Amino acid sequence: MLYNDPVFLKIAETLLIEYKGIYYINAATGEYWWYSSDASSRSIKLEQGGKDFFADLEKDIERVIHEEDRHIFRQDLRRDNLLSILEKGSEYMIEYRVILSGKPVYHSLRLIRGVGEDTDHFVIGIRNVDKEVRERQRAEKNEYELEIYNQIAGSLAAHYDTLYYVDMETNGYFEYSSTDIYKSLNVPAEGDDFFSESYKNMKKYVHPEDQDRVIPQFKKQTILENLKKVKSFNLTYRLMVGGSVMHCRCLQIWASDKKHILVAIENINDEVKTQQLLEETMKEKAAYGHIVNTLALRYDVIYYVNGSTGDYSRYSSDKPAVDGSLSFDGNDFYNEAVNVINKQVHPKDRDRILSICDRDYMITTLENNSQYSADFRIRTHGRTAHTRLTIMRSGDKTHFIIGLENIDEEVKKEQEQIDALNKANELARRDGLTGTRNMIAFREFEESIQKSMDSGSGHSPFAVVICDINDLKAINDSEGHKAGDEYIKSSCRIICGLFAHSPVFRIGGDEFTAVLAGSDYEKRISLVETLRKLSHENFKKNDGPVLAVGIGVYDKLNDKKFSEVFKRADENMYQDKLRLKDGRPVAESENQDETRKRIPAERKRLLDSMFEMNCISADGMYIYICDMRYDFSRWSKAAVDSYGLPSEYMYGAGDIWEEHIHEEDREAYHSGLADIFSGKCKGHDMQYRARRINGEYNVCTCRGIVLKDENGEPEYFVGAIRDHGIQSNIDSLTGLRNQYGFFDEVQSNIVKNNVMHIGLVGIAKFSEINEIYGYHFGNLVLQKTGRFLFDNSVDFASVYRLDGTKFAILSTKNISVERTAERYNNLRARFREGIVIDDKKIMLELNAGMIDIENFNIDSQTVMTCLSFAYNESKIKRRGDLVIFNNDLGSGNRQRIEKFHAIRASITQGFEGFYLMYQPFVDAKTEKIKGAEALLRWKSEEYGIVPPDHFIPLLEQDPLFPSLGEWILTTAIKDAQKMREIYPDFTINVNLSYSQIEKADFVDIVMDILDRTGYPPENLCLEVTERCRLLDIDMLGNTVCSLRSRGVKVALDDFGTGFSSIGIVKELPFDTIKIDRSLVSRIEEDIKERELIKTFVMMANTCGAKVCVEGIETAGMGNILRQYSVDSFQGYYYSKPLEYDAFMKWRKD
Repeated sequence: MLYNDPVFLKIAETLLIEYKGIYYINAATGEYWWYSSDASSRSIKLEQGGKDFFADLEKDIERVIHEEDRHIFRQDLRRDNLLSILEKGSEYMIEYRVILSGKPVYHSLRLIRGVGEDTDHFVIGIRNVDKEVRERQRAEKNEYELEIYNQIAGSLAAHYDTLYYVDMETNGYFEYSSTDIYKSLNVPAEGDDFFSESYKNMKKYVHPEDQDRVIPQFKKQTILENLKKVKSFNLTYRLMVGGSVMHCRCLQIWASDKKHILVAIENINDEVKTQQLLEETMKEKAAYGHIVNTLALRYDVIYYVNGSTGDYSRYSSDKPAVDGSLSFDGNDFYNEAVNVINKQVHPKDRDRILSICDRDYMITTLENNSQYSADFRIRTHGRTAHTRLTIMRSGDKTHFIIGLENIDEEVKKEQEQIDALNKANELARRDGLTGTRNMIAFREFEESIQKSMDSGSGHSPFAVVICDINDLKAINDSEGHKAGDEYIKSSCRIICGLFAHSPVFRIGGDEFTAVLAGSDYEKRISLVETLRKLSHENFKKNDGPVLAVGIGVYDKLNDKKFSEVFKRADENMYQDKLRLKDGRPVAESENQDETRKRIPAERKRLLDSMFEMNCISADGMYIYICDMRYDFSRWSKAAVDSYGLPSEYMYGAGDIWEEHIHEEDREAYHSGLADIFSGKCKGHDMQYRARRINGEYNVCTCRGIVLKDENGEPEYFVGAIRDHGIQSNIDSLTGLRNQYGFFDEVQSNIVKNNVMHIGLVGIAKFSEINEIYGYHFGNLVLQKTGRFLFDNSVDFASVYRLDGTKFAILSTKNISVERTAERYNNLRARFREGIVIDDKKIMLELNAGMIDIENFNIDSQTVMTCLSFAYNESKIKRRGDLVIFNNDLGSGNRQRIEKFHAIRASITQGFEGFYLMYQPFVDAKTEKIKGAEALLRWKSEEYGIVPPDHFIPLLEQDPLFPSLGEWILTTAIKDAQKMREIYPDFTINVNLSYSQIEKADFVDIVMDILDRTGYPPENLCLEVTERCRLLDIDMLGNTVCSLRSRGVKVALDDFGTGFSSIGIVKELPFDTIKIDRSLVSRIEEDIKERELIKTFVMMANTCGAKVCVEGIETAGMGNILRQYSVDSFQGYYYSKPLEYDAFMKWRKD
């Protein structure tokens, strides 16, 4: 080898000093030797060698070289490249990173030279330069940061005449001035003793009258004491400069290191000139000075942003109050800010903060303002933090300084003050005994209604109910006031429970009043009847509160004062009180009804079904159906409201209606009705005058026919009344055609086979407008919306106002989908810009659905149901984007409308084509069957089997669905009854629709089916599904509690989807929580899913509910879930859904 070669030894001695490793390489063959050096012993040691340096190098690159540096070796350390460098006599050296113990360590490689005259060999030296490189990088970073800090200091100093940076240990200082020289050179002046220099300058320049006050404030000890008490200390005084007075403000504040102070001197002559603007100007400058000079103290995070390039640096205080994920520097502030805002800022604040962080907005706003701020909410560490954003220009005019500060405490204090005030106001308006609202609240409520009545359009329908507690004085006298108080509270609970959706007030010692609107107003007669019957029962049993009740209904045409409605209610209550005194607590007509032959529940259900079917084609007429065997009728609710009839359901409706017939027409009406009930004629077609609720008579056309049973005996009398005194096809508020006109037009086009493009547009969150501005203002919004739609559609479509805030736009012209979408987007943009009403500009959001009708084997109600479905998809899932029924809802929509029409028809044809399938669920521990879930299916020869998700969401919005829901429940219970012969504890689960639950008599229907079938309530479980999110939570809660109180179990389905939140589990008492399959699909490999399920099960158990997990497809899933106290499993691992016969066979297998 070369150990004795003198040239080699000289090279080795040289390299020992500088390099840790040396490679000696044969350039021709690639053969090499690697030597390590020991500088202390000045020796060299052969470590290893190899036959091909360049091949071995390629292998080692992947193993030990940092991935970002590998290209250096591959590109430069080639044999030909190294020889070329040697021939030219050039030097070659690289720095790179080696991965040692998992960490990158910097090394350098240098090509040195060959040995002696041997040009076929060359030497490579390796050094560890990690310490040198990192020190160099730190120096470069420090130099950059120093430059930034100098820029910031320079920009801050521009706001002051002089700024001192004082070392409180040495008394030395730097002075920054705002002169042009300093700005260009950025070189601060400095001094040795700030305090002695200050004293000399103060004596020389401070106004004589201010010296005694000012000079002590510049002593070191005084400054330290002042800054112990406050974060910053301000002082104003006068300087004498060139014989003129200059007003100054001095700001003293600790720097962030607590070793230096900043002393800033500011000329405030302009502030003093105008005394009137002194306070405002001082606040502005103090705030600006505070922002500029206490950046690290006041703000949690500060960004220093280049306005042109977007380059920025981030600075934070010792205790940052915002999410650490914001801690980055970068070169694209504006895009980074958009990303962070979209992820962390509260959705309701997001658009506003995005707009004010826009670069152009910053530049424009700061042209005329020194700064601007905005408060918003940010999600950080799972909670909401209130934050203030402040943006200002830097002194160099090219950078923005952006500060973020946490204002949780400020917001908390403001909210506490508001809450305290609200609580005080609420307590002042609450009755101390019952907790309900008192006379003060009633007077305020009365005043608000009166204002609405005084408006041009009047108030929406309402009624006043007055309840008087009977014999309260006798109870107080005989049992004491404590018993009387309990009697009052018991009465209050009855009244509040009955009028659950209306405000109730205690207006006297023994008097309560309720003002009914909305659903309570619609049910006012039945609610009052219920209260009277309850009082009658308590009266007869001599147990429980007895209440006299009277009702007054607002007559829009005649009532000018709220007090008139109240007076009628009071008079009616007094009459009821007299009946109670005479022992007649229920009206005479009601007592007479009790003697009639009662209609069986089955015939009443049949009557309801016939009524619902006839209402589909009513088109603006009042429908009535009479079961002639029991003289029991159901009338249109619109007729009940228009004519003040006792109820939708009536015995002897003919006699009741006769009282509304004009006396001159009554004889003909009476004679015609007698002929019908005697069987002399099959129906009638006549005109007469009928008295409406306002006392006016309108001309009506009444047509009816008699339906006979299989024996030819009269069974039903079915008819319709058209009131010609009403513009039945014109909406009185907007002047547009109403829903009856819409249905007429749709049906007419279907008959004529006219292709139609129909849109349904509605205003989102309209109730908020009514709550904020009042109903009159809301009506003006509807009028302006209708007029805008009409003006912009008149050349190609007709516009109709439907129920609530919805408008239909119908066109028979050839309009493309793209053109329709463009029109709607323009409409949304226009309403988002805002419309002006009564000098108020309000922004409106819209929802919209659309449907194309090109096939005509359907009816108008089918069209409306499908259109409503598309509209609700827009409202609930698409945030107002246009949803087109045929194209936007999936790929399986061929003939969808016709298919749905056929499904609807099946309901009216004895539910032909509908059938149930059953999927079992088993005990999680024993895997024994516990019950099954009933699942609806439909099939026909023409369409085959139609999946439930293709028609159930549509049917739920159809008036026919409740009758289908009743069929599902009855069929499932009958099948379950047979299953219980084998499994006595078998439970059948049935899904509920929101349209079933919102029916007032839903619980009664369920209990009636259980009574008829003899099925035990405890073996029935009703599942509240995801679509029930549309219901009012109070209504849903009342239904759940009512069912459970009768023994029926209630489950929450689809837990883990949008509807089934933890909040609803806390609020409602469910028996079972069914965890959706989407939460367990990857539980065998995903630890996060396991932890989620574990948490959900613990939460459910805490709320007293059992847990059923859906979507079990493998044994492994079951084994994992058994660790978490799950009660039952359901899924394809046990069985797919089966028809009844297949289910029973599966049970045996």
